[in-house]
Amino acid sequence: VPINRTINSKVEEPSFFRREDFTYDRENDRYQCPTGHLLTLVQLNKGKRFYRASAGACGSCALKNQCTKTKYRSITRHAYEDAFERMALRMQAHPEIVEARRSIVEHPFGNLKQWIYGNGRFLLRQLKGARTEMALAVNAYNLKRAINVLGVRRMMELLA
Repeated sequence: VPINRTINSKVEEPSFFRREDFTYDRENDRYQCPTGHLLTLVQLNKGKRFYRASAGACGSCALKNQCTKTKYRSITRHAYEDAFERMALRMQAHPEIVEARRSIVEHPFGNLKQWIYGNGRFLLRQLKGARTEMALAVNAYNLKRAINVLGVRRMMELLA
């Protein structure tokens, strides 16, 4: 599954510098463009971090036409981007784990979404309600699975 990351804006073109062409400096929490200009943190909003170069730096840059059509280049970074990057490295290093996860975890979760929730949405709101609903759904799934594996009579014997 490809990583869902946005580009600079709706006017960006495939020939422009990609987000990966910019270097992230974890110590100072900023990006550096291919020409060496800095994109600093300007906004935090709902789990996203917005970085932007100064209009002066972009205006005088020789490679601006390869970077952006706007006054300045901006990049967004998810608050948990470091975790995403670590997970991507683990997935590349151990593709067999991804296969195991696909068969062990995703099948039951897909069944839960299809059979129990119908359209895959919780009926209860807020975290407490969603946790309760998920716990009930998982218990119902596990009970149904145990009955299918062991049979009704064996389950009744074990419950008595």
